[in-house]
This record gives sequence, C-alpha cells and structure tokens, in this order.
Amino acid sequence: GPQRGAWAAASLPALAAVYALVIATLLLLSLASLWPFPALWPQQLGLAAWARVADAADTLWFTAALAAFASVMALILTVAWLEAAPARWDAWAMPVVLAPLVLPGLLLMAGLYQGALQLRLDGSLAGMAWVHVLVVLPYTFITLHPAWRAFDRRLEHTALALGRGRWAFWGRVKWPLLAAPLASALAVGFAVSVAQYLATQFIGAGRHPTITTEAVTLASGGQRSLAAAFALLQALLPGLAFGAAAWIGARRGT
Repeated sequence: GPQRGAWAAASLPALAAVYALVIATLLLLSLASLWPFPALWPQQLGLAAWARVADAADTLWFTAALAAFASVMALILTVAWLEAAPARWDAWAMPVVLAPLVLPGLLLMAGLYQGALQLRLDGSLAGMAWVHVLVVLPYTFITLHPAWRAFDRRLEHTALALGRGRWAFWGRVKWPLLAAPLASALAVGFAVSVAQYLATQFIGAGRHPTITTEAVTLASGGQRSLAAAFALLQALLPGLAFGAAAWIGARRGT
C-alpha cells in the first residue's frame, strides 16, 4: 500500500549510503599496500593490486559476457512463457520456478553436476552457460511476472482492431511500455550470474574463472588489497547493470 511505498522510498537513500560506504572501503583496501593493525589509515598506498587486475582483464570480460548471455537467455525464456501461456498456468509454474530458490545451493549444484556429467557438459563453456541460465531464470521470472501480467490487454485489442500486426504491436507498444521492467529483469539476472560461485566451480570444474571465483579464492589468502580489488569489481559490475536499468526506467517515466 501507500505506507509500504513511502517506506521503500525513504529507505533508498540509506541503502545507497551503505552501498557507497562499502564501495569506498573496498577501494581504500585495494589501494592499501601496507596497513598494519591497529593503524586507522594505511601507511602506504599504491596501484600494485590494480596492475594485477589489469592482467586479468580477460576474466572480467568473460564474467560480463557470461552474465549477459545468461540474463538475456533467461529473459527470452521468461517472455516466451508469459506470452504463450495463459495466466492461470502461472500457479502451476510458480512452484517449479521457486524450487531452485528453496533448495540448498550445494544440493542443487550437486544435482545439476550429475546432469552435466550425463550430458558430458562438465568443464565446458556450454555447461556453465546452461547452468547460469537455469540459476538466473527464477529471478528473471519473479522480477518480470507482475508487470507483464498487469499489462492492459485492451491496448493489444485496440492495435489489432486498427490493423496492426502482433509484431508491430509488440515492437511499438508493448515492449516500449514494459522497457523498465524488462531492463530491471535483465539487471537482476546479470547480477545473479555475476555472483555465482558454486555453479561456476561445479560445472566449470575450475577451468573457467570469473571475478567471483577469483575474489573468493583471494579472500582465503593473505593478499588483502588484491582481494579487495576483485571484490570491488564484483560489486561494480551489477552496479553498472542496475544503473543502466534505472536510466532506462527514468527515460520511460518522462
């Protein structure tokens, strides 16, 4: 209701402040060459960690490309269901969609790994992409479902009555009006894919590192500045996706 919307609007600045504080802390840690305990400020600052990150640019681009592919494919599957299936079928589909979110992550990945072994996809890029799409799909569906089902079907009837085809209606009316929810679903899917660790390690068999797997590996070591740099990249990639979604939503709102 209105109270919930007011609370959400009031909490946005606080969430943005927390996010900015985390980003600033990670940036400082990534630049700290020497920061002994209990000093409140690093004794030395440098770009050594970021020089190492530059050498891992291929990992960054691979992470972004994998997340983009997974989010786009999940969005296509979601739109295909919402367009082709009657709304009454959603009650049947929702438990299937939510199952990956309810099951323990390790149990889910063990089952998917067995499937990848049977299909001989373990350790392959195709297997990783397949699993990332499966993991991203529930989030994309949940994000897009309310807006898509609430779309006024009378607009479609009016367009068809005026002689417009379905493709013209989708391209010129429906998809532009739903641009903000579509962008939000893509951003959520992108962020979920970037954050995947178990899926990448299980199905990829450690052969295809991403920013997240590198950050987790470095977090267990003693290179705090390098771990902070990778963690910062892990936070910035979804931030860019959500920023693009917010920009699209703002443009559609004007």
